Amino acid sequence: MRAVCNTDQFGGKLALVSRGVSARSTIQLLGGILLEAEEERVRLSATDMEISIQTSSPARVEKGGRVVIPARIFNDVVRSLSSAEIVLEVGLSEGVVRLSARENEYHIRTYAAEDFPRLPQFDEVGAFKMSGEALVETVEKVSRSYSRDETRPVLTGILISFEDSRVRMVTTDSYRLSVKETELTTTFEGSREAIIPARAMQEVSRVFSGSDEEQVEVALSENQALFRIGDVLFATRLIEGNFPEYRRLLPATYEREISIRREDLIDSLRRVNLFAQRQTPPVPVSLAFSKDTVEIMVRSGEVGEARERLPATSEDNFHISFNPSYLLDGVSAVDTDNVVFRLNESLKPGLIVPETEGEKPDFLYLIMPMRDPLQG
Repeated sequence: MRAVCNTDQFGGKLALVSRGVSARSTIQLLGGILLEAEEERVRLSATDMEISIQTSSPARVEKGGRVVIPARIFNDVVRSLSSAEIVLEVGLSEGVVRLSARENEYHIRTYAAEDFPRLPQFDEVGAFKMSGEALVETVEKVSRSYSRDETRPVLTGILISFEDSRVRMVTTDSYRLSVKETELTTTFEGSREAIIPARAMQEVSRVFSGSDEEQVEVALSENQALFRIGDVLFATRLIEGNFPEYRRLLPATYEREISIRREDLIDSLRRVNLFAQRQTPPVPVSLAFSKDTVEIMVRSGEVGEARERLPATSEDNFHISFNPSYLLDGVSAVDTDNVVFRLNESLKPGLIVPETEGEKPDFLYLIMPMRDPLQG
């Protein structure tokens, strides 16, 4: 194998693919990147057996071939080069790749390419497209409430439902729940539901954000989801199991609907939450509603007390408390000028939604209340 590549182009592709390399596996091969030189390009692939990333870089291929190179040293060397071109060459000595750039030369030990896992291919049948910007926005909104607890794998994923011309993404960590619906670019025939690791969906968002593409192509198999963004193919295993019946948690009716200016509320929450100082257990932030007003309070026995008042469309006296960081996450995820609280009793879940003019909101955030031990 012998290929000549533009250093900047190849380095960018190498950095991208390296995000699929296993950082914890005891299998050396999974710490490497598969290079395949063919025709006028070098294909780069990496996998940790849960996700995989494949892409390619233009090259002048003088001799085809395949090789697996340890990702860390490979990345470090290529990133440090300032020359316009690098030459990748295998075959001068067994088990070694030679990198050369101007007068510089590096020899890196390689792994056997024939042992590299077989990677999935994109199936055009049944594939569909969605706006990349819409995907990024949707993943960002629901990623606030997925669980980081690996002992409950289902909750570390995003439940994704495709039906007709819409996609719905849902996450929960048992304390809050996020639901976001988004229009698809193309119509999805039938319906399909899958639980995709949240980490993988965040990686897809990052890949798109670093591209010049407008759309993401999606293909689903029985145990994998594949996303094609330009010349990048990202694949991830699906999470097996049953996602919680989240619809049962959503209140059918609510006793009060209260609107507050979003930016003012975010600013107030950030200030009063300074008095919570990430204590364990968390110090609640309390919302005390009265006629046309909400008082936002944090009372900490260790730090002190903070109170702020804001205008609100409340009509009666009502008090409810929440985890301060969870509440700020929910309000921050709303993208309208005003945020709407839909509330029942003080110890029943509250709903946070964007303010819409008679339309069904496309995003909702359900949050469990807390008991405030300092409430009189």
